[in-house]
Amino acid sequence: MLNRLAYDDALHEYRFDGQLVPNVTKILSRLTAEEYRGVDRETMERAALLGKAVHKVIELDLRDTLDTDSLSEGLLPYYGAWLNFLNTSGFKALLSEQRVYSERYGYAGTLDLFGRLNNRLAVIDAKRTAAVPRTAGPQTAAYEAALRESRPDLTGALPIDRFALHLRADGTWRLVPFAERSDLRVFLAQITTLQWLRQAA
Repeated sequence: MLNRLAYDDALHEYRFDGQLVPNVTKILSRLTAEEYRGVDRETMERAALLGKAVHKVIELDLRDTLDTDSLSEGLLPYYGAWLNFLNTSGFKALLSEQRVYSERYGYAGTLDLFGRLNNRLAVIDAKRTAAVPRTAGPQTAAYEAALRESRPDLTGALPIDRFALHLRADGTWRLVPFAERSDLRVFLAQITTLQWLRQAA
């Protein structure tokens, strides 16, 4: 199924069989905007760029292609936090920056991490924000649902835990678990809202 999913990085657009489909970030954008209401645009854009860079560091590190000498001073603490997490938690990555698609619900996305943690499967979204946003719950639920459709060879019917990995500027980390069954319903409600808004336009 994933060979039918195309992604345009410049436009941040996903197409399935040539048809534009909404992505997880876009679907949750209204909730995200509400959560960060009061934060100025420049700060948000700067944070987004740093977040993207941290994700790239993790991806390259897992591929053993990271040039640590090229890391900026601003990235080093987050890289240190990531290494501390790996060394302390025992997490073993199976997938990193994995494109996923839900044919059932009609959305796509790119999950950060999927692997084994404490002898269980886990979807993990890396965060370097000051605090972990509540939207990480619906976000990880969306990734789990799409992953189950996209890679049943890895997930089967096994339970999958969901976490946000909070990487801090002081080099520390913490895992924030999400177990609310309502998380996926919250996400799907945003799809319904997005469809309604498009029909009304």
